[in-house]
Amino acid sequence: MTNPFPFAELMSQDGLHCFRIGSYGYAYPEADNEYDADWHRNPLSFTLPGFKVAFDEIILSGGVVEDFVAELKQFRALAINEAVFDPIESFFQLTFSFNQLKKVVVSGYVEYPVGEGAQLQFEFETDLTYVDQFAAGLKEMLQRFPVRDV
Repeated sequence: MTNPFPFAELMSQDGLHCFRIGSYGYAYPEADNEYDADWHRNPLSFTLPGFKVAFDEIILSGGVVEDFVAELKQFRALAINEAVFDPIESFFQLTFSFNQLKKVVVSGYVEYPVGEGAQLQFEFETDLTYVDQFAAGLKEMLQRFPVRDV
C-alpha cells in the first residue's frame, strides 16, 4: 500500500525512536496573500518504546521546509555542526548535531497535547543515512506542495 501523501521519517539507529511528519495539502488553498498561502496541513507522529504521540495540525510552511532542507544539506556536507528545524508553529523542534564519535544526535521536543500540553523532550542517536532519508522526504513534500509566493 502506498502512502496517500509525502512524508519525512527519521529513525534512531536502534529503531526505537521514530519522528514522522508529512504534508497532505495546503491549509488555505484559496489564500491570496503570502502570509497564508504557503501553510501546509501536517500529520505528525513520534514514537518511542511504550509511547506514541500523533496529531494533525497546520504546522509547516513550504518556505520553512525549504530553508531546513538547505541547512540539512550543509550539515550533511559537514559545513555546519548543527541544524535546527524550528517551525513557526512550535509544536515540535529538532536539533541535529554531531557527538565526539561523529554520530548524529537528534534532540528536541514534541508538544502534546498540541497548544496546551507539555513539551516531551527527547534525544536519540542516528546516522547520516537516516538524515538523508529524512531530507529526501522533506524534498518530496516540497515537490508535491511547492513554496507558494502569492
